[in-house]
Amino acid sequence: MIFRRLFPSHLRKPGALFERLHNSAVVWSWIFNGIRLVSGIVLLPLVLRELSTADLGMYYVLLSLVALAPIIDFGFGPTVGRFVSYAMGGAETLQAQGVGMPATSSEPNYPLLWQLLQATRILYRYLSLVIFVVLGLWGTYLVELRISETSSTLITRLAWAVTLASTVLDIYWNWWTTYLVGLNEVRVVSRIGVLAMSVKFVVAAALLLSGAGLMSIPIASLLSSALQRGLARRECLARLKGHPLPAEFDVKKQLRILWPNSWRLGVLFVSSYLTLNANTAICLAAFGLAANARYGLSIQVMSIAIGMASVWTLTKWPLIAQYQARHEHAALRAILQPRVWLQTLTFLLLAGAVVLLGPVLLQHFGSGKQLLPLPWMLLLALYMFFEMQFSLWTTLIASENRLPHLWVTLATNIFSLMLSLSLVYFSPLGLGALVLGPLLPGLVFNYWYWPQFAARGIGTTLFRFLFFGPVQHQPSNAAE
Repeated sequence: MIFRRLFPSHLRKPGALFERLHNSAVVWSWIFNGIRLVSGIVLLPLVLRELSTADLGMYYVLLSLVALAPIIDFGFGPTVGRFVSYAMGGAETLQAQGVGMPATSSEPNYPLLWQLLQATRILYRYLSLVIFVVLGLWGTYLVELRISETSSTLITRLAWAVTLASTVLDIYWNWWTTYLVGLNEVRVVSRIGVLAMSVKFVVAAALLLSGAGLMSIPIASLLSSALQRGLARRECLARLKGHPLPAEFDVKKQLRILWPNSWRLGVLFVSSYLTLNANTAICLAAFGLAANARYGLSIQVMSIAIGMASVWTLTKWPLIAQYQARHEHAALRAILQPRVWLQTLTFLLLAGAVVLLGPVLLQHFGSGKQLLPLPWMLLLALYMFFEMQFSLWTTLIASENRLPHLWVTLATNIFSLMLSLSLVYFSPLGLGALVLGPLLPGLVFNYWYWPQFAARGIGTTLFRFLFFGPVQHQPSNAAE
């Protein structure tokens, strides 16, 4: 059924199939993730070979700091992207909570698109300054905490300086990509990403081979972000060309509409960061850089599996937001259901390969580096699977411009952090405490309740949606 829905009979001829694949956002996203995977496969052995164990641990510290930057974004990026999709779906006005009345036209609202562009441009100028200050202070503290263990304090400090600059500029520039995705130009964004990722891979590999050490990845990331920003900006302006900028618009009004759900998303991002990425800080303080290298490597390879699997749904969120703006739930269900299954099956396949083949490959190419022990890797895979599903369903809820899961999720994540700390310092579990700490609280409520809630919001039940395909929309209290 899934195959027939993705490839109708008139597209099963080789020529038509090739054209569909060439124009498919999913395929280009897979190519992008494939290049990211290949670069990881190639760069990871270089990183393992060129960096000492202590430097590798510091490398994962820098990665955790880069992951902090979207948190400080305070959720503005996803909110802007969602509102751009609403405007593309014909929304006449925007509101702080909920979708509002169905759009009377399916034609893009270009005056509203221009207003959002101008408001976002101004917003991110100030946001980048905040990110520079907050990330600079926290990152410097975290780097200096164990810098004496690295092979060169000078190189480590330079690497952190470049990482900070790269991260701040990436946030400042990346809103153009977010805006372009909101225009439902996922394929174009993926093509730009393929080029930028290729440049990043080549530059990073060359720098690692030339002995740049910890500075290699940050420098490559900076160049890649600059290229991506330039191309995304050009594409955005090209799609708005011919539609004049409104003579008058109220930036403050747009920011007031953006703020309510943005700060809520920001709170969610911060709490999620504390449950996953803050474990890096806990691991670093409790077990040192060598253990942090093992834990960080395990998280990285599982995150790659999630990234590859999530492409199936990731490419459709802008279109789903357009359906939400027009309250077309039947069309939404038809496009989402097969991709939920494809995402799930893809992750199970990739995670299984990581668990079974990862230790063998590291034994040959890892220069003594290791993943977590097998029982903990299995539980880590289970945790990442549930997190992927939780993200899928809560993103669907957020596409309605509401976040009813905020406070329950926040409480769960705070409890997860407390449990991780307790298990680390008061149990013999070792690194396994950083796996059980986030997993157990999620199983209590979040991992089973919100999928059902999200399904009711689009006029169906979770069981019916998953196993019987799209159905006709029925009124739902959850959607009111």
